[in-house]
Amino acid sequence: MNTNEAINFLSKHQPMPADSALTQEIIDQYDNVRKYFIQHPDIKAIPFFLRSFGDGNGWGVYQVVEDFFYRCPHDEVVLAIKTVLEDETIPDSVRYWTTQAAAAFSDNILRRGISLSLASANEDIKEAALLALEVLDGS
Repeated sequence: MNTNEAINFLSKHQPMPADSALTQEIIDQYDNVRKYFIQHPDIKAIPFFLRSFGDGNGWGVYQVVEDFFYRCPHDEVVLAIKTVLEDETIPDSVRYWTTQAAAAFSDNILRRGISLSLASANEDIKEAALLALEVLDGS
């Protein structure tokens, strides 16, 4: 696998299928892409990962995508999170997981995007936004 192949896979999965429609082959490839970028960090992959989260937990893989973000420059991750969270057209699955990432990469510039998440009708997104704000206000 190379960077172009990995980015190409992510670009075709914006977002990934819902867990109910996911196949072992797709999630294995997604996890291989995640592992590739942990070994070969590239900031171009950050927004692709943030917009890749499908409905559900990706059979447990979405929780560990953050491992890739930690391999990237903090400021680049924060700017990508900001862009995604301030996009009012993103699906709930993307909003939920990106709001989770906002708690891990807490920064004041995320406040507007977190507020949009807080206004969501989805209770899980609201809960994630409250946690992100709590971390933000505590830091």
